[in-house]
Amino acid sequence: MSSDDITQNYLNGHSGVILAVFIIVSAFVIWPIYIPLPPAVQRPYLRLLLLCRVVSRHDYERLSVRALQISISLETAPVIGVIIALATTTIDGTTIRLGIEGDGNVKPYDVLVLFISLAYISIALDGTGAIEAVAFWVSKRGGSSGMRLFTYLYVFLLGAGCIVGNDPLILSCTPFLAYLTHHTNIEPTAWVFSEFMAANTASAVLVSSNPTNVLIAGSFNFNYLTGFTKWTVLPSIVPALLNYPILLSMFWNKIPKTIIPLQDNPWSKVRDPAGAVFFSVLMVVTVAVLVGTSFVRGALVEVWMVTAPAGILAFAFDFGSDWWHYKHRRAVKEQAVSDKAADMRAMARIGSDASKTDGQTNAALVQNKSQFGSPGQTSATDSSTSSPALRDKDIPASVNPETTTLFSLLRSFRRRFPGTTLTVTRLPIPLLPFAICEFILVRGLARRGWITVFAQGFSKACTTPLATVFFFGFVSAAFLCPLAGTNIGATIILVEILRDSAFAGAETTSADPKIMSAAVYATAMGSNLGAFSYTFAGSLAGLLWKGLLADKDIHVSQLKFAMVNMLPLLVQTTVACAIIYGQLYWFE
Repeated sequence: MSSDDITQNYLNGHSGVILAVFIIVSAFVIWPIYIPLPPAVQRPYLRLLLLCRVVSRHDYERLSVRALQISISLETAPVIGVIIALATTTIDGTTIRLGIEGDGNVKPYDVLVLFISLAYISIALDGTGAIEAVAFWVSKRGGSSGMRLFTYLYVFLLGAGCIVGNDPLILSCTPFLAYLTHHTNIEPTAWVFSEFMAANTASAVLVSSNPTNVLIAGSFNFNYLTGFTKWTVLPSIVPALLNYPILLSMFWNKIPKTIIPLQDNPWSKVRDPAGAVFFSVLMVVTVAVLVGTSFVRGALVEVWMVTAPAGILAFAFDFGSDWWHYKHRRAVKEQAVSDKAADMRAMARIGSDASKTDGQTNAALVQNKSQFGSPGQTSATDSSTSSPALRDKDIPASVNPETTTLFSLLRSFRRRFPGTTLTVTRLPIPLLPFAICEFILVRGLARRGWITVFAQGFSKACTTPLATVFFFGFVSAAFLCPLAGTNIGATIILVEILRDSAFAGAETTSADPKIMSAAVYATAMGSNLGAFSYTFAGSLAGLLWKGLLADKDIHVSQLKFAMVNMLPLLVQTTVACAIIYGQLYWFE
């Protein structure tokens, strides 16, 4: 914490409260609970939504027959934790301001704007079908050889993960791998786990590929290329390559020697060629400008100044493309209606002559219809007179079924702007309140003395560069990431510890600058590798991955997730830390 006037150097009751809140929040992020709403609460709640024009009568009836529930999870637990800390005066407005605005170095809004902007570009690019098409093209290079296909896909996922990051890659390639394994009739475990490990190892290469990288680079004012990527590229790529034979040995019997080759034309998967080109160029230009501006001294160009315009431009392209296609579809539809009307008028003119000659027959038919009724007339009448009173008895009589509601507006927007809606709904929006609340809670830990206590303990353990690099690497990857509210929460804590004077100004740290470098870069690698630890909540990517697989009827248990990841996590963290240790002397 940078502001000494709001930081206490002792522990008290408030210290216990904020620590308990942080631990409980982290527990609910890992093990969320879902509480069903009792009918006595659900009915008034839905009637309130109906009266406030949030839902329509149709939505009301549909939701009334479902058992609604509230969750205490990643989306809600951090917010509840902040509210509790405020209610107990454990934190105040200053703590909240610092958690959002940050200080001279740590700027949470910078991290979030960069992440959500690049995520929008990546997801929009995926929506065009470009990533899926490239994945199909790579897969076809494997032909009928299962081993060759596995190798090509692993290399492709590593390369793509370096550029677009772990979350967009998980979003785009997980459904593709589910399709691939289903089409080729092979067991999916080896393929989906290799994807997850490759994505979360490669994401350490570029600052823009993971929000934890942005947090670390911004906190220590690193140049994106020479201050970050220079240090992380080898500790990322070398362990990832060494992980390949480990994966082969683990899944040797699950990778078939021959498979049914894919027959689809890869480029037929590109649904929007213009969008694919636009978003690809925008991503490359944005990352290049980010790297270039990181050489500018004095923080004259902040991260949000580059990423926010890029995100807005991507949204504008999506919106404009949907608008143009909507107008085009409407024009085509109106032309079709006009042509049909013209055809009907022509048919009517042709039929008028025949009706004159058959007048008597038609009159007889009309008389018969009036006597006996036309088919279906009775059922239509019955249907029109049926009363929905029993079904709608709880609906207030002032409620018009045709009333415009929030849900109807959203549905209308989705029909008019399908591409924009798809991208927005796939964005990891829950990360925003989660990350902000995590920043606030960690600021609360700092204010109430805990960060200084942790920093003192860490400084005693980190007396040499060798001890430091392995201590921070494993604490980050194997302890804090899986247990402290994803790798975002873990990185926030570790950054605050590193910046605390109890660590940064410790006698051993001051005597050997390599200790600080070892701690920072080990934290950077650990925050990426910790995503495939022993809990899905090690990262947002893990939660996304689990949900996407479940949607495709591929279920991975928490135990299986931990067992498969255990050896790769141990090997990759050890190798990455060893490379960082060597670089401390090599780069010197």
